[in-house]
Amino acid sequence: MFEERLIAEDENFYFIATLGQITEGGYVLVVPKQHIECFGDVPQNKLRQVSVAVDRASLAIDLEYRSQHLIFEHGKIGQSIGHAHFHVLPIAKNLNIREQVRKDFPLAEIDQLQSSANFFARLSESDCKEPYLFWQEADGSSCVCWNPKAPSQYLRAVVASALGRPERADWRKMDPELDRRLWSGTVQKLKPYFQNPGGFFRIKSKRKD
Repeated sequence: MFEERLIAEDENFYFIATLGQITEGGYVLVVPKQHIECFGDVPQNKLRQVSVAVDRASLAIDLEYRSQHLIFEHGKIGQSIGHAHFHVLPIAKNLNIREQVRKDFPLAEIDQLQSSANFFARLSESDCKEPYLFWQEADGSSCVCWNPKAPSQYLRAVVASALGRPERADWRKMDPELDRRLWSGTVQKLKPYFQNPGGFFRIKSKRKD
């Protein structure tokens, strides 16, 4: 189903250019091969693998698009696909997602964390399996909003609006020709970063020259 959009894979994850590129390319999904509904269901001994996979995608995006990045996940809330996947995409500016979520869900509990590592730590220490929204903004700050009544593609809509492209919020309604051009470009540009060990560091050094 996603063979054309496959950027790379390893033993545990697929790295896929998403349908519905909100940005001008560079929007990637990190998808576990093992079926789980959300990353809150990942066994404690597998959380490190998730963190490393998301870091790989983030670094490739930062290097290729010379940008910061945003990460988010719908944890069993409004998922259009019933399988865990992290969204990672380049952004030119830090987005204040937290304020919009507070406005939309004033009664929901929101935990502010120092990093995505703190999110994984909380998941590993807690037996709580309630639905959540997770995001990490460009400045590295992370938040979890617990059990909000969020609709499908909620965080996509928030991000699309903040980036001035609200018409791209629903991936099903995006212009298919434009979307194909953007996701195919994403595959072409990001694939080299995953093709050999140490490639990230060599390319990073080259880009600084």
